[in-house]
Amino acid sequence: MTLEELDETLPNGLHDAQIKSMTHDYERAIVKLEVKILVGLPDDALQDRFRYRDAEIVFRRVLFCSVELPDNERIIGHSGIIWFKFWRMEPGVLPENIAKSIPPETLCYSLYILEWESQIHIAAGDMSFSWFDTDTATAAA
Repeated sequence: MTLEELDETLPNGLHDAQIKSMTHDYERAIVKLEVKILVGLPDDALQDRFRYRDAEIVFRRVLFCSVELPDNERIIGHSGIIWFKFWRMEPGVLPENIAKSIPPETLCYSLYILEWESQIHIAAGDMSFSWFDTDTATAAA
């Protein structure tokens, strides 16, 4: 699975998705993102339009995970869930010697963190997605 494939299968894609937590297990080469996924649709009843479900995105065979420093001083001292957008890592993000050593089938993503105005970069062999719950969703706060 890829983030693009996941984006295609979800009711709203990863639009308005949020990261609740991120863990990096260096020994097992795994990065886990605990996320909230918007599942409410514009045509749903008003009380259901902004429903979210908790899920997990797991990157395996991680080559690296790099978190850029925030570029927005307003986030200093403020905790909470962060909104993200994703795209394939753009050329020039990695130094040339690193970029050349990454196998071509590697999933290389940049997650833009809106509150930080900076990115998390992840290179991994594969990824998976699973819901934490079976069918419950919560309303956005």
